[in-house]
Amino acid sequence: MKRRDHIKGLMLLPLAGSAVPLNSILATPITSIDAVGEGAMTDPKTPKPNIFQSIGVEPIINCRGTFTIIGGSLERPEVRAAMEAASKNFVQYDELADGIGKRLAELTGAEWGMVSAGCAAGMKHVTAACVTGGNPEKLIRIPDLAGFDKTEVIVPRHSRNTYDHAIRNVGVKIITVDTLEELENAMNPKTAMVYLMAYDVASPEGISLEAVAKLANPKNIPILVDAAAEDLTIPCVHLQRGATVVVYSGGKAICGPQCAASAQPLSSQACKAHSILKF
Repeated sequence: MKRRDHIKGLMLLPLAGSAVPLNSILATPITSIDAVGEGAMTDPKTPKPNIFQSIGVEPIINCRGTFTIIGGSLERPEVRAAMEAASKNFVQYDELADGIGKRLAELTGAEWGMVSAGCAAGMKHVTAACVTGGNPEKLIRIPDLAGFDKTEVIVPRHSRNTYDHAIRNVGVKIITVDTLEELENAMNPKTAMVYLMAYDVASPEGISLEAVAKLANPKNIPILVDAAAEDLTIPCVHLQRGATVVVYSGGKAICGPQCAASAQPLSSQACKAHSILKF
């Protein structure tokens, strides 16, 4: 089963009274469960309810892995500590984007980095960057791409998935191909980028990342690799194999917030300029 296929027959066991209460991570503990009709808990000796049970939701035992539909993964203590520290100050967001980009570059070995509101948002940012080249006037016209030079994205059929809507809603035309020959023939001046799922690096059709890179890189066509469920390797294996940009989910294997993701470009020049990833 591909990790982004619709989850069918998900075997999740309800857990009455989670063994790991989540209210300990909140600034204010739950003191009442009136919302679920069980009366106020005024006795301080009475055990506090699970944060989810307080709104009538039963926790589950995760037997499947890092699926978005069940919350991705649990955040590491260091992540919660960093979020708490960051919540104590205001900051200018353009400066923050620059600081984060530089720090991610230092940590990962990529030329730049960006944190987005989830992996799908990262996919959309990269697509918009490749379509507009960072032109502000074009950015505000999305998804109306009339008159744009780059309006097509090539996707092998085995890389098509529910989440590629994040690419499609930029307004591009998706060109679906089945073979490496079809992919090469589909490349033209209107091609904004090629999109590949990370698990397709050894596809039976021969459309490996390395093979695509040999065709796309000489034409300056960016390659976006979707590695949402993977952990970030340093150096990044996908960048080493020829990807231009790799997107990861912050809330899955990285164990950060589920609403975060990281985009790691190999070459800011290949994406026209790193500033286009910060709008």
